[in-house]
Amino acid sequence: MERGTENKMGQDLIYISGKRVILRPLMEEELTLEYLNWLNDPLINEYSQKRPFPIGWGKMKSYSEYYLKNPQEGFVLAIIEENKKIHIGNIALVNIQLVNRCAEIAILIGNKDYWGKGYGSECIYFLAKHAFFEMNLNKIFAGSFNPAFVKCVEKIGWKKEGEFEERIWCNGKYHNQIWMSILRSQFKEIDLYENKE
Repeated sequence: MERGTENKMGQDLIYISGKRVILRPLMEEELTLEYLNWLNDPLINEYSQKRPFPIGWGKMKSYSEYYLKNPQEGFVLAIIEENKKIHIGNIALVNIQLVNRCAEIAILIGNKDYWGKGYGSECIYFLAKHAFFEMNLNKIFAGSFNPAFVKCVEKIGWKKEGEFEERIWCNGKYHNQIWMSILRSQFKEIDLYENKE
């Protein structure tokens, strides 16, 4: 199959559609050197718990393959910028607990050109909406020591649940891990993100 055809197939695939982003299954075409560089870039991974460990081709591929083989545990979606149709990061729903009807969100915006522009909030908003109304989950949560992540989810209605004191070691000191969450009953549609005519 020609590379151009393969790219077009991936770009045409839509799982969740937002105003500025498309969230769709991570395709083989995204497993590039650029993506691998994201996973090893110290600045991109400053707040990632994976940052102390190098990631090679095998580990990059095995991450998405694991969830393909174990869909009950979660899934990974590519974040595609809707206008330029380029891969700017990934978002995942993991640690799915069907009995407790809850799951954890993890996100990586690897393309630095899209930092600080609200793409993270939009992606988390749409994945949480999908989890609540398509998967019938009741709670979505995430833990981070990144102040920007906390602000990102607070502006879409998430609440702070608490902190794990000195839970994360980074840059020569310990940091508190802040746990944020949102319940289905707390979720409200945000006109800024919705494709309403």
